Amino acid sequence: MAWTMRWPVAALAGHFLTDGERLLPWRKNRRTVACQSRTPCIAMTGDIFIDIVAPVKKLPQWDSDVEAESVKMLPGGSALNQGRHLHALGLDVRFFGAVGNDSMGRSLLQQIAGQGFPIETIKMFSNLPSSVCMVLTGPADRAFVSCYSTTDAFTTRDLKEEASYLEGCTHFHLGGYFNMKGLQSPDFTEFIESCRARDMTISLNTQCDAAGHWCGENRNLSELLSHVDLLFVNISEGEHISAALCPDTGRSISALCKQYPQLIIVVTQGSHGCTVYRHGLPSIYVPTKPARVVDATGAGDAFIAGFLSSWLMLPAQARHSDAGRKGLEDACLRGHLAAAVCLSREGACVEPVRPRDLE
Repeated sequence: MAWTMRWPVAALAGHFLTDGERLLPWRKNRRTVACQSRTPCIAMTGDIFIDIVAPVKKLPQWDSDVEAESVKMLPGGSALNQGRHLHALGLDVRFFGAVGNDSMGRSLLQQIAGQGFPIETIKMFSNLPSSVCMVLTGPADRAFVSCYSTTDAFTTRDLKEEASYLEGCTHFHLGGYFNMKGLQSPDFTEFIESCRARDMTISLNTQCDAAGHWCGENRNLSELLSHVDLLFVNISEGEHISAALCPDTGRSISALCKQYPQLIIVVTQGSHGCTVYRHGLPSIYVPTKPARVVDATGAGDAFIAGFLSSWLMLPAQARHSDAGRKGLEDACLRGHLAAAVCLSREGACVEPVRPRDLE
């Protein structure tokens, strides 16, 4: 059985010490062992946000006030959402990320640790506030106000400091790439190359590029994708990335596959399901069933977790060949099931999706 540290919520405040900028459990408990479980062991990094969610009927104007029915503080960030879902679905997760040493960061760690999520590799910056996303949800749309402090500050150096936790991992996933400026660098690309040298497969979820460039800092994404096996995007993200990296081919996702022939691109299309693109092979369209929608926030993150929890069970040789078509279809269907569960709940990931929810 894999060894996993689980921290009692009541003990968190007293049992963590800051060593410079590193959040450390009591040293007598700090040790590293390889993944030994038969389930896939996945290393992950990416964005952690504290979401402040307020449902409103309209956006406020300057020097005015708009009433909200409630205001809630929830754990968020696409990578953290994906990691919590994957952990709840039974995978052994090693999560690398960062929060600030403030009340909101500590509250987030308390909540996710109370659900059993491993937090020993989450860094706490002593001199920065935690990254926060204020979400104003309206009848038909949403608006955001974001602080990117700790997501911007997290770099490849922070990953390398915890490299011993990669031992035994078979897959590495980066969630929320465009939110992680500190990882849009040659150093991180080299880090991913080292993961591949360990025989790890690699997946990437970009999220929206608020800067509008769609290629990363100094076009880092163009180099990084050469080392990625799976790319998760929605239709808008996929078209923007294709236009940025393959400018002479319009917004063709097939052109992106041609430029990166090893890459499997999974394009989510909301209520219309998803399509899987592979170079030289027919695309795979997998529809989804109608779902009860309470809150669409985070459904894409749940889809990715559901997909990976299935795809990582496939034999390695079946993941890229046409013989793996059924495995990809099954992974998409499991992703749809996880997304449907998320859609039926309030919040992006107040409670992660568990296997019993998919029955």
